[in-house]
Amino acid sequence: MRSPGPPPRARRAAPRLPASRGLRARLASAARGAAALALLLAGCIEVPPPPPRPPLQPKDIQVPEGVGLEIACTPTGVELCFDARDNNCNGVIDEGCGLHTGILQFTIAWEEPEADVDLNVYDPAGELARVGEPTASGLMKDRDCPRVSGECQEQNVENVFLTEGEPARGRYRVVVRLDKLNDATAPIRVRLSARVGQRSYSMALDLSPSAATEEKSVEFTL
Repeated sequence: MRSPGPPPRARRAAPRLPASRGLRARLASAARGAAALALLLAGCIEVPPPPPRPPLQPKDIQVPEGVGLEIACTPTGVELCFDARDNNCNGVIDEGCGLHTGILQFTIAWEEPEADVDLNVYDPAGELARVGEPTASGLMKDRDCPRVSGECQEQNVENVFLTEGEPARGRYRVVVRLDKLNDATAPIRVRLSARVGQRSYSMALDLSPSAATEEKSVEFTL
């Protein structure tokens, strides 16, 4: 007779995790699945672009009494230099004439070479734009005419522009002042133009050497 072999080994049961550990494992697995699904869905959802910024539009414009504000222009097809006008109606004043331009720009021009007229532009913080040094909001003046050095070459133009970025919001004040008449004959006719965004505005100012007529100011709000 064949002797009986060794008894079969009993199989070990797999260790059972405590109920609390098993629940945590299932929750962690579910969380990983939900995160993967969220990433998949996010890749399929089109995020709309931010709405476009509204165009720059001056409000509450205040001009000197009796002065007309010219908004519409008639294009001539050619941009004329040193007349402080947007001749070709593209929103830029005296482009290609050696003046700096920007989405904010203020320019004056006058014919009498002897007369000294100043363009003073104050930003919403009340800071005055200076030659060669921008204000905290970015306004800068690029010339002061007339100059003994001959820099202006009897083409009397003063220009203030925004050097970069978006213009500061608030109240702007533009003052055109007759500093010295010298040998010129009053009144001095000065053309003031302003570019705000892609639109230009213009007006003619008459200045004479007296407390009431030596300066004219324009204000507006952005």
